Amino acid sequence: MNARLGKWQGCVFAAILAVTWGAAAAAAQVPDGAALYQQHCRACHGAKGVPSQRMLSLYPKLKTLADSAFLAKLSTDSIVAVLRHGESRDMKPFADKLSAEEMAAVAKFVKTLAPSSTHAP
Repeated sequence: MNARLGKWQGCVFAAILAVTWGAAAAAAQVPDGAALYQQHCRACHGAKGVPSQRMLSLYPKLKTLADSAFLAKLSTDSIVAVLRHGESRDMKPFADKLSAEEMAAVAKFVKTLAPSSTHAP
């Protein structure tokens, strides 16, 4: 009887450990929107969402992502759509470079670049 109880307790402990470890691994895999932005977007849009004059001269339609009025008009989903499909000839799509989760993380980060904007879902 004690041997069975010991095996049962061992199984419960192993299950709890597996669930805890799985949750920690899943949390560790949440994409870092800020890091992805710095890697993929900063060169054109600037580290803080303000493009350099050089970039604006090369791409006159380049958006200033730190513009509260501009960001207030955009939802996270609409930003993901631009990332997925691109925008005009100047901004190429990122669908082949970023996963859906990574694009969502970048979009959420972009919404933080203009802190006074209203954050649409």
